[in-house]
Amino acid sequence: MEHIMKLNASTFEDVKSGKKRREYRLNDEKRKLVRVEDTIRFLKLPNLDEEFVVDVTKIETFDNWVDCYSKYYDEDFKDKYVSVEAVVQDAYEGGYYTKEESDENGCVIFYIKKHKVIHLNSTACYLKKDNKVLMIKFTKKWGHVYAPPGGKFEEGESPLDCIIREFCEETGLTLINPRLQGLSYWKNDTEGIIFVYTAEYFEGDLTLVSEEGNLEWIKFEDLEHLPQFEQNKIFTPFLFKNEIFESKSILDSKARVLNNIIRTI
Repeated sequence: MEHIMKLNASTFEDVKSGKKRREYRLNDEKRKLVRVEDTIRFLKLPNLDEEFVVDVTKIETFDNWVDCYSKYYDEDFKDKYVSVEAVVQDAYEGGYYTKEESDENGCVIFYIKKHKVIHLNSTACYLKKDNKVLMIKFTKKWGHVYAPPGGKFEEGESPLDCIIREFCEETGLTLINPRLQGLSYWKNDTEGIIFVYTAEYFEGDLTLVSEEGNLEWIKFEDLEHLPQFEQNKIFTPFLFKNEIFESKSILDSKARVLNNIIRTI
């Protein structure tokens, strides 16, 4: 479960840099919902225009702020405050909490660490024959856009293992010596990397219709004009080149590109 909390700018930077490893809060009803292995998304005050996600690794509760702040006073507060009592007084005078609500709820320490990102990685391959590229026109999802054959990893697969298997499953063709052409990172509510391959040699007989849609040979010069995912359209000019590209796209919920950076390696 994810929880949202706000931090002032300096504390936010301490969390982001890893300097701050514990977050001290009033143990009200909202904080009582937090469990070990939950995540906290910290928003940076005052504009809430920057965020950072952490994992909760341990939780400790206390009846009062003196006991709470005393435990790690030397590590977390000694360089800013002359005593534990001064930390408590600042919490009250700074408008963070009142003494009454503190006495009623107690307090809590969340032990935090940078959130471990799980990437939804996949592969894709542009196969070219007689200056035409094999593409799938989706018929069941994504609004009938075109995309190269490919798909997600299975356990134990390398990127090369994955694209050879996925390509064969979707087209009936076995790729021969596909070449890694680029890496396309994307992020919206989740994130991942597409390992983009190109190839010009294959074996087998083409399946005209895959589970995803219809397979079509498209003239290479027409690729940029096809309805594609915006992310893919951006790196299309970099295909079949003697250099590797790296693309980074920030997407909205409908896979439209909000921001992109692309470079060659």
